[in-house]
Order: sequence, then structure tokens, then C-alpha cells
Amino acid sequence: MVTQEELLQNGIKPWNLIQPRYKNPDLLLGNGFSLQFSTNFSYGSLFDIFLNNCDETHKTLFSQFGTTNFELIQKYLTYARIVNSILGLPTHSIDSAIDQLKNGLIQTIELVHPRVQDIDFNQLNNIALQLADFGDIFTTNYDLYLYHIIMKSKDISVTKKGFVPYQDYFWGTEAPKGFKQFMSYQGYNYKNIYYLHGSLFIFREALMDIKLLKENETTELITKISEQIRENKFPTFVSEGSGADKINSINESNYLFFCLSKLKQSKNTIIIFGNMLGDFDSHILKSLKIIPKDIVYCIYTGHRTIAELNAERYNFLSKFNDYPKQIEFVDSKTVFQL
Repeated sequence: MVTQEELLQNGIKPWNLIQPRYKNPDLLLGNGFSLQFSTNFSYGSLFDIFLNNCDETHKTLFSQFGTTNFELIQKYLTYARIVNSILGLPTHSIDSAIDQLKNGLIQTIELVHPRVQDIDFNQLNNIALQLADFGDIFTTNYDLYLYHIIMKSKDISVTKKGFVPYQDYFWGTEAPKGFKQFMSYQGYNYKNIYYLHGSLFIFREALMDIKLLKENETTELITKISEQIRENKFPTFVSEGSGADKINSINESNYLFFCLSKLKQSKNTIIIFGNMLGDFDSHILKSLKIIPKDIVYCIYTGHRTIAELNAERYNFLSKFNDYPKQIEFVDSKTVFQL
């Protein structure tokens, strides 16, 4: 086990040591944030889990589309079915593929996402309280934990004077029942959360980006999401793929484009937690560099050697050659107290 002294000697500090220098820094959260709450999120690829649960015929079919975007595959299959119908050709194999896509995605989501009874809401409430020390949130996660945490922050703001809750720009009233519509502005004293890669509760309705609502704490949001997928409505989330693939998906969504634009415009110090900014997130890295700002990078130190920790430090620094602002490193377990 690496000691606190060894971490300090190698430039990895506890968050409380440097926190006084940063007032309400923004957060950039990745998969490592959700891993604090459930090891289910240790999967490498949602699409790979989906493929592994397909029969060989459909596995081969879905692999040949050249994309891991479930919504795009569904669109291709729908177009193929329309063409076959017009030409008087059979559609049963396409219908079967669409059913496999929908049911397979539902099964995959339900496999990796915990049910309400498995969630420690006291833990999420504790995290929501700690968010008072931070500014806006940018996240590449598309799971549901932040949804619950943000709901908790709104509950806290009702009873705790001066506590500023988060909002996500989904407040428009033109959406179908059970949804709220994305609006690109808001006039209240809220902090903001931006789902850079979308989320499982964000959908499209014609030209609108809409958010699925959760009625109460006992509502199974996963069940409501599954119901939407069964009705051929796929969530807006960018799960895997190259940086270029992700940018293409982002540019097709008003909401996702808006979120990435906000990251590009941010001037605040940003804390990167649970995101290594790998090749698949090159668009995030480029966006961060547009307006240089101080960066605090969180390193997971558990069960790792100093050599491994330094390798991660040097790898991260190599992405910011000649960067004009300060980059610091902190022990991730000191940022949030569960």
C-alpha cells in the first residue's frame, strides 16, 4: 500500500490540501465516478455486452454496421424495412433484427444498472451535499446515478438555505406527457449539469430533445426507459466509438452540441474525476484546451504502485504539452466522502 507521504513526494496530493485555492471549480466526470456506487460499471463496452448476448446471426449482422450507436443501427434497419416493403420483398428477417436490437439493449441496460432497492440513497444524498463546493458538472456518463444525485440536490435546496441546486436545461412544456423539453437557456440561480454524451433518460421527439421524468423515489426509471425502447424510441447516448464517431453523433443532436459548446466556452478551473481522456475522448480533450484553465486530475491510488501512478501522471501530462496553465494531481478518494 502506497503511503500518504509517498503520494505527496510524487506530486499526488489530498484534495483538501489544495481546495482553498480553487473556488467552486467545475467537474468533468467519467465512468470512474459511477464506479464509486456500483462495480457494475466496470464493463468495457455496453455494445460488447449486447453483442455477447446475441445469437451468432445477429451478432454478425450488428457487427457489420460499423457503428456502436444503437439508435443509428435502428434507423438503418427501419430504412431497410421500408425499402423492402416498397419493392415487395420479405421483411421478416429485418423485423427480427429490430426486435433483437430493442430487446438486447433493454437486457443490457437492466444487467448493468441497479434497481431502486439496490441504490443507497443516503450515500447519494451525501454526495449531493458535497456538490455545494463545486460549480457546473460536465459528464460523459450516461447512467442514472447523477440523475438521482441531482434530484437530491433539488430536495436539499428546499430545506437548506443558500444551497444552490443543479438544473439540466430540460424544463420546456411542449414535450409529450412524462417528459420535459430541452431549452437552451434558463433564468434561475442554478448550477448546470451537461450530459456531454447524452444519457439513458434523454430521447428525441421529432426535432425536440426531451428528458424522461421520474415521478418519485420508488419509480423504476429503468423500467420506464425499457418501455420507451419497446416503442422504438431509443435513448440519446454516445456509448462507444472513436472520437470522430462521437463528434458525428454529437453534431446530430441540438442538446449534445449545446453541451460540448458549453465545455469549450468554460473558463473555470476543472476537476477531472474518473475520466482518463483516452483516444475515444479526443473531442473532450480538444474542447478543454480551447480556453486554457487550471486542471486538477484525480488519480485512483488503491492497490497500485508508485510506478503505475506515475505512469498515469506522465501519460496525462503528455496530452497537455506546452499547456500554459497549472495541472495538479490529487488522490481521487479524497475528493468525495461516501
